[in-house]
Amino acid sequence: MRKLLAAACLTASLSSARPAHGPGDEPRAYPKSVAIRATTLTQALNQHIHFNEGQYVQVKQVHLRYLEERRQLEFELGLANAAAAERDEQLAAAQCRYEQALSDLLKPDQRLAYQQLRASFTAHRL
Repeated sequence: MRKLLAAACLTASLSSARPAHGPGDEPRAYPKSVAIRATTLTQALNQHIHFNEGQYVQVKQVHLRYLEERRQLEFELGLANAAAAERDEQLAAAQCRYEQALSDLLKPDQRLAYQQLRASFTAHRL
């Protein structure tokens, strides 16, 4: 009987447990469109740079924060209606923070692969 009671208590406590978050992580609900786009970006980047599992999760978080920041700048803070120079300045600052956060996560060989990928993408778009 004690074993049954202990098993029931253990099951109840495990099923009601909240997911753990790492230091600095905040349990935050992003809009579904942002989450889908972040996953797509992370998967596409992973095909070229090949992250380990920890990097994959961290890069996805960087993408989530960056996309949410852009969304907030454009829609919630009214940057879509701002002057072009102000909009460019704000978006460039967000892009710079994104690039720095991504660079901090990558190993030197991955950073080189990312820079080459970015350079080839830019050249392709011109």
